[in-house]
Amino acid sequence: MVYVLNKDRKPLMPTERHGKVRRMLRDGQAKVIRREPFTIQLLYGTTEYAQPITLGVDAGSKHIGLSASTAKKELYAGDVQPQTDVTEKLSTRREARRARRGRKTRHRKPRFDNQKRSKGWLAPSVQHKVDCHLNRIAFVHAILPVSKIIVECAAFDTQKLKNPDISGKEYQQGDQMDFWNVREYVLFRDGYKCFHCGKEDVPLNVHHLESRKTGGNSPSNLITLCVACHKKYHSLTEKQQAKWKLPKRAPSLRDATFMGIMRWALYGKLKEMYPNVSMTFGYTTKNTRIRLGLEKSHVNDAYCIAGNLQAKPLGTVLMQKKVRRHNRQLHKLNICKGGKRKANQTPYLVKGFRLFDKVRYNGLDCFVSGRRATGSFALKTFGWKKVHRWCHVQETQTPGGTKRISASQGGAGFPLMTEVTSIHPASK
Repeated sequence: MVYVLNKDRKPLMPTERHGKVRRMLRDGQAKVIRREPFTIQLLYGTTEYAQPITLGVDAGSKHIGLSASTAKKELYAGDVQPQTDVTEKLSTRREARRARRGRKTRHRKPRFDNQKRSKGWLAPSVQHKVDCHLNRIAFVHAILPVSKIIVECAAFDTQKLKNPDISGKEYQQGDQMDFWNVREYVLFRDGYKCFHCGKEDVPLNVHHLESRKTGGNSPSNLITLCVACHKKYHSLTEKQQAKWKLPKRAPSLRDATFMGIMRWALYGKLKEMYPNVSMTFGYTTKNTRIRLGLEKSHVNDAYCIAGNLQAKPLGTVLMQKKVRRHNRQLHKLNICKGGKRKANQTPYLVKGFRLFDKVRYNGLDCFVSGRRATGSFALKTFGWKKVHRWCHVQETQTPGGTKRISASQGGAGFPLMTEVTSIHPASK
């Protein structure tokens, strides 16, 4: 599918007439705007006829399904993966900030805390997911003349997920009822004995199964260990710690909580931005998907949400992953030998490439996951599987006088592409 914009960059109906598109590009009647998905802009005036297009949005915490279709054909299908490490990155930033203040302004006088959260404030991890939904919906509007949006925002009963038999006033009586704090509840839950050695009547500590930085202080992330075992555990290596066979943390309900918080915020924003927006429910989508005999996937759910059940599926899905645009940390957290603080910054462009650029190496499409000032790159696939850890590039002069960048490892070339599959402005 080739997406078409008019002379004023307004979207027109897409086309599959690739031969005509090639002739228009060759004759200077159009120019390429985007490579993935392939989008062109017409350089002459034309009509703005458009068919009714419905965009179905399967909102989610880890995956966003998008499907735009007319009554006869699906025009766009996409699966977007938002960032899931926002909490960890904010925690790392907080550590660096507190360490810096401890070194440089240790004796600074306390300042009046006059910060105020605005109405409708959301936690950064939740706000990111809402913004990612809005960004990708706006992206589809930029390449297709969408006339209607249908969004499915699921709601989850987190209490019932933990206890299917809960009812009535039990919703107001949580697991920690009648306990002073989380530590007291965890000790009571584990029978006031060490999980590893089983000793009782000894000093006890509460151990985090996952790092407190990302796992938090939830009871599902805590376990009881005696002081001796707790101290010994943290002195072992990772392989030695694995032999202790401590229980894994219970499944986190963070994603379900996200959906409960963000669904109305997302729907309200869409109502403000676009004229024709409606909401559907998960049981309707499930019933439609089963009736059509489709597999469970976010793209198929979005296809069912759009409601054009006679539309011919597109057959190809645009996979996108949200990545961090910039890393503003100036120095590494660890101090190198000699007490020097090593810089954390690499040149923005190395040999004309930047982080997360899409490249082709040995016939495989992959992404730049790391670059070094010496001119070498680390490459990974979209699923973040390692392809090459130290790929060097070299510039050669062609007979026509143009430069070509090729891989020195004997690959099929290392050409710079104008569009990246990840969501950030691409290097030109």
